[in-house]
Amino acid sequence: MSKKTDQYFKGIPMKPYDLIKEGLIVFVAITILVFILAIIFSSPDYPPVKAKEIATYEPVAYLQTFADILQGKSEISNYGPPYDYDKENEQNIFGIAPASILGVTIPINAINDFVIGPLSHLAVIDKNVSKALEEFKDASPQQRTLWIDAYANALNSAKVVSGQVQVSNGDYGPVSVMMNGLLELGKSGLLDASIQSGETPYSFYTLNFTKPLLLFQGKIYHSVARSLDMLGEDWGISNETGNYPGAWWLWPYTFWYQIPPFSTSPNGDLEVGLIMIALFLVLLFLPFIPVLNKIPRWTKIYKTIWRDWYKNKN
Repeated sequence: MSKKTDQYFKGIPMKPYDLIKEGLIVFVAITILVFILAIIFSSPDYPPVKAKEIATYEPVAYLQTFADILQGKSEISNYGPPYDYDKENEQNIFGIAPASILGVTIPINAINDFVIGPLSHLAVIDKNVSKALEEFKDASPQQRTLWIDAYANALNSAKVVSGQVQVSNGDYGPVSVMMNGLLELGKSGLLDASIQSGETPYSFYTLNFTKPLLLFQGKIYHSVARSLDMLGEDWGISNETGNYPGAWWLWPYTFWYQIPPFSTSPNGDLEVGLIMIALFLVLLFLPFIPVLNKIPRWTKIYKTIWRDWYKNKN
């Protein structure tokens, strides 16, 4: 240490301390403890809800997701930036929409990415799907709409028999074959990969699961979140599945979603985000903000924090 430091600490008893050794011991001990607890209690995480599980256990809801996409009614179809250029649902404050400023950074065409793309991969090995896909592409927009609407309406009264979705007889054109192809693709566990494939020359190694996650982000994921008490109105962002402690450090953030006007505002996410940024900046620059920087002196809170030191001093 420097001469000034030696003088500052003069008279204070000291002893050698090996920080690296102590840190290594703690690391090894915690690692062993984590492995033991993992073996005894398993993982507290809820198993991921993938397309395979949805197609297997909720095949009608699975197909309704794709019907909504073909009808342009799904949440992702008109999400707006950063996925598409639809500005109807973008969040703004005082007319300023940050998402639009950044633009479309992850372009998504719901019909092509979630329906046509996966079926194109399946068509390579399934001639029926190949013919249905060609017929669908060659049809006029009006004819496609008639087929899609008819099939979507039939799904409302569909029955599941031996894992297959059966709809009443009707003029569905190639849509029925396409939907069955998507259902089988989902059950096989290959839908996620078929959505991701083709994004890059090395798509086999892709780690970007944005599109597969967005596919069911509407009704289905909300239904799962509701069953786990993890919706926004249930302080969802700070909850954990099961009887495990959640992310309590997120309470200041999710608190705002529980009170008006943020709980009902169409711009709630943006408003809450800006509030948290403002509070963070206040905390960051607290020592330089007039009046606020005097609060510790007025409240004497520092004496409570350092009570042991003041006790020994007195």
